[in-house]
Amino acid sequence: MNTHAVRRLFLRSIVFSALLLAVPVRAEVELSEQVRSNFGISTITASTVQLNRQWHATAQVLDGLTLVTGLADLRAAQATADASKAELQRLEQLYKADTNAALKNVEAARAQAIGDNGRVQTLQAQLISSWGAGIARMKANEREQLAQGLLAGTLVLVRAELINAPTAFTASSIRMKLLNDEATLNGKLIGALPQTNSQTLGKSYLLSTQPTKEWELQAGQMLSVELQDATRTTSGIKLPRAAVLRWQGQQWAYIETVAGHYEREALTVSQWLDDAVLVSAGIKPGDKVVVSGAGLLLGAELKPANSDKEE
Repeated sequence: MNTHAVRRLFLRSIVFSALLLAVPVRAEVELSEQVRSNFGISTITASTVQLNRQWHATAQVLDGLTLVTGLADLRAAQATADASKAELQRLEQLYKADTNAALKNVEAARAQAIGDNGRVQTLQAQLISSWGAGIARMKANEREQLAQGLLAGTLVLVRAELINAPTAFTASSIRMKLLNDEATLNGKLIGALPQTNSQTLGKSYLLSTQPTKEWELQAGQMLSVELQDATRTTSGIKLPRAAVLRWQGQQWAYIETVAGHYEREALTVSQWLDDAVLVSAGIKPGDKVVVSGAGLLLGAELKPANSDKEE
C-alpha cells in the first residue's frame, strides 16, 4: 500500500471516529443494592402532562419618555377635537332653529372639527408605528395611568424579543429576571411592537412592569423574560431538573429497567420550566426515571473498567 492510500485510510478513520462521538449513544450501568443505597438512588414514574406553552425571551428596558410625550400630545389633540365637535353641534342646532347662526359659521366649524379630528388620527397612527396597536387599543384612562406611572417611575417599559413567536399571542402570566439574578418581577403584556427589521427571526412585544426598591431598572438594562401562553398548550413528560444531566452537549436521564440496572437515554427537551423540564422524546410514560443520584450514576458508568469497583 502506497503512502497516499495509507493517508486516505487514516483520514477516513478519523472522520468515522468523529462521527461516532457526535452521535448520542445510550449506555447502561449496573449497581449492587449496597451501592444504590450509598448513592441515594431514587426514581419517579414518568407520566404525560399538559401545560400552557411557555416562551422565553431576552428583553431590554426602554426609555418611556418618548411614549409619555406622544400620549400627552394625543391627549391634548383629543381635547381640542372634542371641543371642536361640541362647537359644531351647537352651531348646527342654532342654524336648524333659524337663529343667529350663519351657514358660513357652521361650515367653518365643520372644517375645524375635521382638521382637529385628523390631527388625532395622525398622532394615533404615529403611536401605532412606534409603539404598536396595543397602545392604541387602550382606553383613555388606561393610557393616562400608563403615562403617570412612567413619569413617577412606578412603571417601566420593556421590549421582549421572542424567537419563533406566534403571530397572535396572549400571555396569562409574565415573569422577568435580571441576568444572573434569581429574583423575579411580574409583568403585563401591552401588545406586539412594529417590526423595524425584516431580518429579525422573532417578534417583539411591549411589556410593562413595576420596579421595586431592589430592582431600580434603568433604560438599556437587559432582562430575561418568561411568558406563559394563555391559549396554547403543549404535552410531554415533566421531569425535575435534578433528573436531567448535560454531557457531551446533550441532555440525558437514567431509566431503571430492573432493580440495579440503569440505562442512560438521550432526551429532547421542549421546555425549561422553573424547577423542571418538559421532555418530548427519550422518556415514555411508565418509565422509572432516576431523580436522585443521576450524577453519581454517570460517574459510575464512566469509571475505567480496570479501576477498583464496589460489589
